[in-house]
Amino acid sequence: MDFTYSIIVPCFNEKQTVGSVASKLCEEFKSCLVVFIDDGSTDGSKEILRGINYSNFYLIELKENHGKGYAMRSGLNYVKDKSSVAIFTDSDNEIDIVDLNKVIEKFRNPEIAAVYGSRFLNISLKTVRSMGIERYLANRLFTLISNIRNNQKLTDSQTAVKSFKLDLLEKLDLKSSGFNIESEIVKALSKNKVKIYEVPISYFPRSVKEGKKISFKDGLIVLKELFK
Repeated sequence: MDFTYSIIVPCFNEKQTVGSVASKLCEEFKSCLVVFIDDGSTDGSKEILRGINYSNFYLIELKENHGKGYAMRSGLNYVKDKSSVAIFTDSDNEIDIVDLNKVIEKFRNPEIAAVYGSRFLNISLKTVRSMGIERYLANRLFTLISNIRNNQKLTDSQTAVKSFKLDLLEKLDLKSSGFNIESEIVKALSKNKVKIYEVPISYFPRSVKEGKKISFKDGLIVLKELFK
């Protein structure tokens, strides 16, 4: 086993941010394996990632777009024998990657098996306005439903920053290919009696014009997963 932590980053058409995010992650977390999964990008993201040259960087290229969940599971399959903890984040630069240090710090406690980065623990009114009240309320609603269904006490079940020990992977048996992976992971951890701890993370939301991809349809898919 080469690394204690692997940082897994799915990417689809994020050419404006993917290069800087990849470089920052590799430089900030030199002792971690940083794995990007390009999910069939057509905007030049793949070519940018091919140019990233760090010893702790690895690129998985998917020929076609399969969905965020599929990309995340591809990353998990690659790192499962190379590290002991998987940490997920996104390539869109909405999260301050330095905050992943808070996730790693939590794992200093050997009793902790899963840690999420919450956008809403210390959220400001300015961030809520930037995010949009509809998106903010939808996220809080999804989290409330998730907590009731899964007996957790999360403030942000749909966060991009999630992590768990890889010895749980086989038990989790993840199958989702789309955005419903967010809810499936919470459900699978809860089914296995794993308490999810949270740390606050800084959040800089984008608009649809700026490249935000999740839609109303994706929200319905998330709800379907929550009630499945």
